[in-house]
Amino acid sequence: MYRYRSYVWLFAAVMAMQILLLDNLSLSMWLRPMIFPAVILLLPIEWRTVWVLLAAAATGWILDGVTGCQGLYTASLLPLAMVRPAIIRLTANRGVEQSDQTELLPSLSRKQLLAYISVSVVLHHALFFALESMSATLLWYTVAKIAAGSLLSILLSWLVASYFMSKISAGQ
Repeated sequence: MYRYRSYVWLFAAVMAMQILLLDNLSLSMWLRPMIFPAVILLLPIEWRTVWVLLAAAATGWILDGVTGCQGLYTASLLPLAMVRPAIIRLTANRGVEQSDQTELLPSLSRKQLLAYISVSVVLHHALFFALESMSATLLWYTVAKIAAGSLLSILLSWLVASYFMSKISAGQ
C-alpha cells in the first residue's frame, strides 16, 4: 500500500517551488523551467488512467488559476498523463506486468529514471510551447525554447524524482 502522505507532500513541495520560485525567475527568454510534470510522472503506476487524468487536470487547473494561463498548463499535462504508461514501458525496457507495478518506479535504475523523466519532460515542453506559440512562423524559436527549457527542467525534475524515489524505497 502506498503512503499517500508522501505524494501529498511531493505535490505541495513541487507546486510551491513552481509557483513561488520558478515562475518568478527571469533567467532568459529561452529558459522556462517547469518541474510540475514530475508530480504526474511519479504517481503510482497501478493507478487507473482516470485517476491520473484527474490529478493532471487538478494540477493544471491550479497552475492555470494562479498564473492566469487560461488552460495552457491543463492542455499540456493531460496528454502526458494519457501516454505515461507507454513512456514507462518504453524507458523501462520491459513490459509492465500487473504483479510488478507497485514497485516499478522505485526499482528503476538511475539511467532508466533519467530516460523516463527526459522523454516525458521533452514531450510536455513540446506540447506546452507549441500550444503557447500556435504558429509555425517562428518554429526555430519554439524549438529553441523547447530544447533550452527541457534541459533545465530535466535536471530539476530528475533531482526531485531521485530524492522522492529514494524516500519511497526507504519506506519513509
